[in-house]
Formats: sequence, structure tokens, C-alpha cells
Amino acid sequence: MRLLCLPLDHRPCNTLFADRLVSFAGGECVFPRPDESPRGREKAPYEGSLRFLKRELPACDAAVISLDAWCYGGLLASREMDTDTDMALSRLRELQSLLLAHPRVRIYLFSVILRSSVSALSLKDLKVYHAMTDYSVHSDRYDLLGLEEDRLLAEQARQRIPPEILDRVLRVRRRNLQVHLAALDLLAPLARSLTLVQEDCQVYGLPRRDQRVIRSHMKEGNRVFLRNGADECSMVCAMEAMGGGSPLPLQIRYLGAGDFTALYEDRPFRENLESACEQLNLVPDDQSPVCLFVCCPADGVQREASDAPDSPVCTEYARQIRERADAGDRVYVLDVIAANGGSTGLMRALTPAPADGLWGYAAWNTAGNALGTILAQIRSDHLRGERHERFFRERLLDDYVYQTHVRPALGKDLEALGEDVYRLRDPGRAEGMLREKMAGMLPDLWPLRFLPDYRISLPWGRTFEILAEVKDERNES
Repeated sequence: MRLLCLPLDHRPCNTLFADRLVSFAGGECVFPRPDESPRGREKAPYEGSLRFLKRELPACDAAVISLDAWCYGGLLASREMDTDTDMALSRLRELQSLLLAHPRVRIYLFSVILRSSVSALSLKDLKVYHAMTDYSVHSDRYDLLGLEEDRLLAEQARQRIPPEILDRVLRVRRRNLQVHLAALDLLAPLARSLTLVQEDCQVYGLPRRDQRVIRSHMKEGNRVFLRNGADECSMVCAMEAMGGGSPLPLQIRYLGAGDFTALYEDRPFRENLESACEQLNLVPDDQSPVCLFVCCPADGVQREASDAPDSPVCTEYARQIRERADAGDRVYVLDVIAANGGSTGLMRALTPAPADGLWGYAAWNTAGNALGTILAQIRSDHLRGERHERFFRERLLDDYVYQTHVRPALGKDLEALGEDVYRLRDPGRAEGMLREKMAGMLPDLWPLRFLPDYRISLPWGRTFEILAEVKDERNES
């Protein structure tokens, strides 16, 4: 299969991960050329995206298209007002015409519902980020519950936000909502699926208001999915295109409180898992030899990985995981005990002996991101008929070793030098410190039998994500 992919942006999670999984499953992933792609945080040029689709669509079997990249130029650009509503809608209609001209190509679309707050691209953004979040939460709570306390808290938060920023965010929100409603009318009937994911939100907030409007416009018969997530969407849609037509039985075992609501999300985690499984045609089956362990916080409260205490229940979690792996099941571990990293207690409990018997692991960033990553890998492994050694090791290196241990330590060292971990002044120095820190910490943390041969870098000039590439001679795809 030849699969076109117009990604959300060009971070590794939106490009490399999807390419790894599609290639391993026997397909070819086609991305825009460098001259059609943004550099770093720049937005993708619309003319480049248009050239890319016109050139590649006729020769592809399927296409995964980010509407945020198409309409605005990417995720960060979708939070700004550089593209007005009329222009965004015009681009949506042009996409409709392109897709109608290629009815043979199977289409999978996705878009991100605007977060509660502004982008946090530097330390100085955090003050407004938190104020905007408070305004979003209490405005929505007041609309729904009518409590005077929420009205007062929303007003107090509004006074902490520069008026021009608040006005811009609200205009962007109105524009993005109009684009999503138009996508439901113009594109959902043409696509095999339209996935609308909600990033960085809370149980109450302005995004929930948008979702209520979106739900009221959904039409029966269209495959429209609405759940938490963002950066995993390229992978999920790509693997839906590769193998989602055939059902795959999946044994799902919750460890801990499966109905918890994760940090930065707005609904019980179980709902997100059910939605993603439906999209990938993963059918719950307690007898399946493919087993996903969903490791949840025992008390139902998710914390940051850097703040989450080791829980004694991790020993019991590990016992059950090892029991199924020793019985010959293909065992995958989704660690959502904490956000922005894996559970040290779980990994230590799993690795008195090496964890080589596992088939997959995911724990990075938000619970929705980790969920989509592990389910996409399950689909990819099934199509290939073996474990993706390289992807498995890259997730352990990134999600567990870096996010849980190296990143906090690196951040402290950089901040001591006066660096802003969200916008590095000297990325080269930071990368040198990253490599030194990783080399020093990895031997004590690595859970598998042999240390990996790896390369790491900071592709976006911040410590939030790394590019982690592991060499594996057994399946290099």
C-alpha cells in the first residue's frame, strides 16, 4: 500500500512514528518534500501542501490528511489567526474538490479541537497559559451550573489575561469551530473516517462547549470519532488505513481505576480507549492471545510522572503482566499511571529479570497520545506477524528513560544555566548535555537485556520532545 500523509507538523511523533509503523506493516508512507515542509516551528506553506496532494494523490491507495496542516499550516498555526475564517473555509472546499477528483483513494482525515489555553512556547507564556485555562474552566462551569463563584473566578482570570490575547484566542476558537462544522458537512461523507481530537483540556472548559456544538452537527452514517489526543493521530489513521478493515481480537486488562480522567483530558480514559479501538477495529476478546495491559493510577488520580509516588500496587501489576507474557501472550503495556512519563515503580517491578518478553510499551505525554501509539503498534505488529523491535526500544528510550528520568534532570541543569527549556537559546549545548545525561543514566534504567545502539537530539529546540532513534538489525523497517 502507498499511503500519503500530510502530518499535523514535522515533529517525530507526527512523521517518524507513522513512517516506522507503516513501513513495518509492509506499506510505504509518502510525506511532503523538504521544500513543501516547514522548518521547526514554521507553518507549512499552503502552496506546498497543495502541490504535494496534487502530485501524490493519483499514485496513492490511501491518504491521511491533517486538516490543521491543510487549513492553517500545522498545530501551532491552528492556534493563531494568520488564516482568517473565509480563507480556511475556501481551502476546505478546495480539498473537497481534490478528493472528489480521486474517488479511488481511501481518505482518512483528522483535526485538533482548540485547547483550553494558549501555546506555551516559552517560560514567560506560562502566566497567561494558566490564566486562560482558569477563564476557560470557570466560564464553562458558570454557563452549565450557574454558580456565582464560577462567574467571579472567570472574571478574575479574565483580568489576568491581556485583552488582545483573549480576543485573539476567542476569534481563533470561533474560526476553528466553523471549520470543523464545515468538515462534517463537506468532507465527512467522502472520508472513511474523520477524527476530531481534543488536546490539553479539562472536564469543564470552552473546548467542551465546542464539542457540544460539534456533536449536535454529526450525521448518522458518517464515521466520526471524537476523543482526547493529538500527536498520535497520524499513527492511528495510518494504521486504520493499513489494516482497520479486518477485526483484530484484543484482550484488554485494566489494572487500577480504569474510569479515571487523565490530566489534560476531559472524559474517563475508558471512553477514549473504546473510541480508538472502534476506529482501529480492535475487538475486545478475553481469549485473544494479543493482550493489552492498561496500567492506571490505583487511586483514580493521575499525577505528573515527576510527582507520582511509587505505588505498592505496581508489584501486583507487574505480576499479572509477567503471568500473561510467560503464558505466551503478545503482551503490550500502556502505562498511564502518570502523565509525561512512565511509572518507575512499575518498571522496577517488571525488571528483576529483563522485560524482553513484552511486545510493546507506551507512556509518553498525555494518556491519549500514549493510547493511540500502543494501539497503532498492535495493528502494525499484527500485519507483520512479529514484534517491532526498533519501535519497542525507541518507546522505552523516549517514554520511560527520557521523559521520566532524563528530562527532569536535564531541565534542572539547563535552568541553572539560565536557559528556557521551552525555547532553548543554545540548542547545541543542550544536546551535548542531553547526550551526556542519557549516557550516564541509561545503564541503571534500561529494562532490557542489552543496551541499545541509539542516537538522540532535540529537533524543536526545547526539551519537551526528543528524536530518539534506535538501531535494530533484526527488523530495520
